[in-house]
Amino acid sequence: MEKLVRDIYAARKRGDYDAMAEMCAAGASLRLAGAPEHFPLAGTTRGRAALRERFAALAQFAFANQKMISISVDGDRATVHWRASVTYKPTGKSAVTEFCDLWTVKNGKMTSLIQFIDTALVGHMTA
Repeated sequence: MEKLVRDIYAARKRGDYDAMAEMCAAGASLRLAGAPEHFPLAGTTRGRAALRERFAALAQFAFANQKMISISVDGDRATVHWRASVTYKPTGKSAVTEFCDLWTVKNGKMTSLIQFIDTALVGHMTA
């Protein structure tokens, strides 16, 4: 479980979206938490092919100095608290921020990922 989570973060860092998608179950989902009317990136993406496209689209956010602050695993679920320096490539705006990711893994594949981020910061960076 923990290895899969770490492997997906490593694939993201390398920009290997195909590898990320392959580590997801066929019907897996990614939800960026937030109110869509205030945070256009919020919402749920389902299915391996759609996830691969979503991962690539999110590459407009470059991450540096990623640090996993903590990981807690309980059965098929994991919670990861992490920090990174994030740059939104189109505007060049950067900030250091923290994230909380809630993972569900079944049969060695990610079935669900919910990511909580500073939506106000993302709004500022993308404006």
